[in-house]
Amino acid sequence: MNQNQNKPSHTKPPAKLSVQRERKHPPRIRRREPHVDLAALLSIEHACGGCRKGEKCCCATYEVCVTAAEMKRIIRVLPDAAGLCLHLATDAGFDNVFEEAGPGLFAIDTTEDGLCLFAFVSRGRIRCSLHAAASAAGLPLELVKPKACLLWPMTFSEGEEVLSLTDDALSFSCNSKRVRRSHGLSPSLREAVRIVYGEDFGTALENEAEKLEG
Repeated sequence: MNQNQNKPSHTKPPAKLSVQRERKHPPRIRRREPHVDLAALLSIEHACGGCRKGEKCCCATYEVCVTAAEMKRIIRVLPDAAGLCLHLATDAGFDNVFEEAGPGLFAIDTTEDGLCLFAFVSRGRIRCSLHAAASAAGLPLELVKPKACLLWPMTFSEGEEVLSLTDDALSFSCNSKRVRRSHGLSPSLREAVRIVYGEDFGTALENEAEKLEG
């Protein structure tokens, strides 16, 4: 999900209410590569330029969970993220935006509308402060941004057996159904796979995609 850093507009988020959202767990990065539903991944184009206010937004639809290691990496860039999201800063330092969600898992807190506390608005579009902070600092995205967010709209089927598309992918304006065959994965999906699973796996997957569509 590509984001461009722009000057943000700052508003302090209201207190969080109970919002029912699908929980997104971080993928389990195993030694072996995941099984992939290539037909599903080849069926869409994905390009993120930030969501307009009022549009369905991934930053407000899911409850994102991170591992302890991911949480530590996020905490390191909190000062930079707080420059875009002023509500993250407190008199004592920075707000605790993580809630324990299970053994070794932590959910990122949200506003009452369900918007991720790391989201900010710039030029009328919702963007990710973690993505922007990483880009500004020249850091690889995988060292800052949760892997569940990097992979979206890709996700794992129940039991984390197969990498496919989230069921509601086409209800977001950043995703569109391909009307004709196109060689290879959508560039954004291809880059996400490379970031999370490595260059070799990304290249192998792209080769398989070209064979399938050839």
